[in-house]
Amino acid sequence: MDNWSKRALVSEGTSAHSLAPRDPPAAMDSGTISSGGKLEGPSWADIPCDIIGILLARLPTVEDRARLRSVCSAWRAAARAHRPPPPLPLLVFFNFAFSWFRPDGSMSETRRIRLPVEVAAGDVRCVGSSGGWLVGVRQKRPFFGDDACFLVNAFSQEVVRLPPPSASTSTHHVDAYSTSLPIINGSGVVDCTIHAARYVMSFWKVILSSSPDSGSNYTVAALSGHRNGPKLALWRPGMTSWCVCHGGCISKFSDVVFYQGKLYMFSKVTTNLFSFEITENDHGVMVSRVEMCVIELPQLKHTFGLMWVMLEWHGKLLFVVRYLDGSEIFESFMLKVCLFVVDSSTTPFRFTEINSLDGDCIFIAPCNSMSFPVCQYDGIEDGLVYFMDFYRFVKSSYPIDKIVYNMRDGTMTTFAANISYDNFEVPNSRLMRPTWLFPSK
Repeated sequence: MDNWSKRALVSEGTSAHSLAPRDPPAAMDSGTISSGGKLEGPSWADIPCDIIGILLARLPTVEDRARLRSVCSAWRAAARAHRPPPPLPLLVFFNFAFSWFRPDGSMSETRRIRLPVEVAAGDVRCVGSSGGWLVGVRQKRPFFGDDACFLVNAFSQEVVRLPPPSASTSTHHVDAYSTSLPIINGSGVVDCTIHAARYVMSFWKVILSSSPDSGSNYTVAALSGHRNGPKLALWRPGMTSWCVCHGGCISKFSDVVFYQGKLYMFSKVTTNLFSFEITENDHGVMVSRVEMCVIELPQLKHTFGLMWVMLEWHGKLLFVVRYLDGSEIFESFMLKVCLFVVDSSTTPFRFTEINSLDGDCIFIAPCNSMSFPVCQYDGIEDGLVYFMDFYRFVKSSYPIDKIVYNMRDGTMTTFAANISYDNFEVPNSRLMRPTWLFPSK
């Protein structure tokens, strides 16, 4: 198997662009061939299916599971018949390089995901993920926004094309549909337009309400940080244009998350939480209501600043708050981390601090954050929060933030020491935003 790991990564049996290694020679489907040309002893295919299932459950990474499936057709069939715990997450960088999370808490060497030819050309970068899917965009020219957007399954290489983030003056302007929504409990309005005459966007974070594999009518929400103003863009399958929202609270957002059918947006500047109700009409997906939620923030004491991240955890809305100390001009250091569960059934929303993750770890990166049930694997400690590269422009002297916080004793250590932007050819001051990929198979 060591030799297989050195081979080019291709998809499982069909595509030439996946995370799984190529199948070994078909001769492995039969017994060993002796010098006399006769088969001797049992073949790999003779190992019982139940044993293959036990072995599969002890392989925590997608890469190892792909190697197992590549042994022979019988092992591939056995793997399909068993449903082990989900494999450990991967870390995917802006340029579609990725690294495996290992059971000992370290990260593997970086490798490259080879994208399908139809979406690989040009300046393509990764800006989000959901399940086994990655979100990619291609830049037009500097300051002209993005001219392509797509979803790609990192394993099957299936591609779903989304409308270009930046439209021209001739695109759909005749069919434009707009609405202006007042912010309930707040001030200002949010303007939303489908088939806008002109908009320029550069996506830096894209989230999905569910994976395209789920079979549900998922919604894509994209945050644009182009210099002509922040925007929120929404899309559902079947739409030929984005629903573009701007104004009001969107100019001050810091994080977004789908939760209980709504899109929540938090502002670190005003520490306000907003909810967006999303509906669908004849024109496509549209925001129908924007409300500033009444919240009872916890009493937080800090010396410099806070960083807020939202995610869904066991059906609850969870806030992860980092306390920062800015003793250096260009550097800030994490002092502690607090986790708060938000009760959205009360008025005001109530924040309750928690000190246990019930067997989970939390993986946080700028483009995607999720909890993961590490208690299903031997040797992996739970109650840890992994932070990877938060909002930093690349400079040659800057390291990558890679901090793990232990909720039980408040200690902090670094991880993934073998990952460095020195491995990547990137221009200075290019904002790097990695994402955690949580494959389901």
